[in-house]
Parts: sequence; C-alpha cells; structure tokens
Amino acid sequence: MARRRRRDVSYDIVTRTERERRDDDIAARRRRYFAVMIPCLVLVLFGFLVPAPTPWRLGALAVASVMPPVAAIVGNRRPW
Repeated sequence: MARRRRRDVSYDIVTRTERERRDDDIAARRRRYFAVMIPCLVLVLFGFLVPAPTPWRLGALAVASVMPPVAAIVGNRRPW
C-alpha cells in the first residue's frame, strides 16, 4: 500500500527592490507609449506612401499629427 507523504507547502515571497519597481514602471510606460506611437507611424506612412485618394491621406496625416502628444501623455501617466 502506497504511503502518502505530507507535503510541506512553502511560499516563495519576493519583495521587489526599488530599482526593479522603477524598471518595471519604465517598461510599462514604454509599452503604453509605443502602443500609441506605432499606429501614428503607420498613419504617417499611409499618408505619404499609399496611393489613396487625397482626402484619406490628409485625414490620416491629421489624425497622426495629434497622436504624438497623446502618446506622451499616456506614456507618462502614473498608475494610481
């Protein structure tokens, strides 16, 4: 008959250092910034390189011109 062993449950508690928390915060900010800036760059490329009707191209460039300040605001927003 197989004997059951009693397992000792141990928890691995890791306390993040200040530098690790800061690095995680910077990485999260970069992800948020690039989440807005990559579509902005795609719109700029569309506006200049795609042979689409002129109103579409101008509309894409108009939207892209607003996105860099929005990306800066979103990227530098601190979590509550």
